[in-house]
Amino acid sequence: MRTLRTVTLNTGYDDYFTVGDPVWGGVAPMHAFQSVCSGKGISCARAAVALGVPTTAYALIGADDKADYSRRLTAEGIAHRLVSVAGGTRHNLTLIDAAGEKVAAHFMAQGYQLSGPDDVAPLIDTVLADVQPGDIVTLNGSTPTGLPATTWADLARAVLERGAEVIVDAQKDALLEALKVPGVLAFKPNDEEILAIPRVAAADPAERVAVALEVLAEAGTQLPLVSLGARGVATERGTASLPVSRPIQSVMAGDTFVAGLAWGRLSSADPTQWLRHALAAAAAHVEGLTGSRLGARARQNLPLARLP
Repeated sequence: MRTLRTVTLNTGYDDYFTVGDPVWGGVAPMHAFQSVCSGKGISCARAAVALGVPTTAYALIGADDKADYSRRLTAEGIAHRLVSVAGGTRHNLTLIDAAGEKVAAHFMAQGYQLSGPDDVAPLIDTVLADVQPGDIVTLNGSTPTGLPATTWADLARAVLERGAEVIVDAQKDALLEALKVPGVLAFKPNDEEILAIPRVAAADPAERVAVALEVLAEAGTQLPLVSLGARGVATERGTASLPVSRPIQSVMAGDTFVAGLAWGRLSSADPTQWLRHALAAAAAHVEGLTGSRLGARARQNLPLARLP
């Protein structure tokens, strides 16, 4: 069975507080609290499970929190393989507007600080031992301090050598190194992250997205795209979108988009369909839906995607 395998090196807990209007220096009501396992690959795996995609999440985790983190993932139905690093796991903060009129605000804490590649080698060995031809492996998010910029690129090459496919959601130098790996299914930079590419940063601002698409195509990716946030996704053929009338949650929409790409790839060999599925899933997330409701809405959204 073809499986989506997500890889996360900077995990965390996302603590969600549903609040009234903040009153700096004063008191405001807090209506609800929820804490969930997070990290871009964990969020991608959660969405993929909701979409019905066979999924295993691979992640580093602070040794102090491994048992709790594993228990929580199991309770969510997310199959996982965790490898410990010293210390605890970060907590990120998300503030959600109780009135539903404002998009949530997200605050990121410091990720892991590692001593070098040996700290992540057991996780990489686990991924490579499990991956099978035809699987999709997503390399999600930032790499901890102390790891070389080639960490994602090296893993991408090894996965491709095993006959699996790769989606890269990386930033900064890690993105630049990964662009040197031919045959990646898709990258998912946004219109700010593309500025890490020197050729893009040097271009006229009005041309930067077009230049980024050229660079991605030259890198050999099968679906060159740049995320434009609420405006949709830029592709070589034009902008694709699926507007949401009442956005609730933009944080992690990109992770759900990546899950949707995998969902589409497992459903079709047509890159246009990968994009359709990705937009449908991300739009359901932006509506604030999770679990089975996200999966159901994503399927309803499929014919609504506006493709160039």
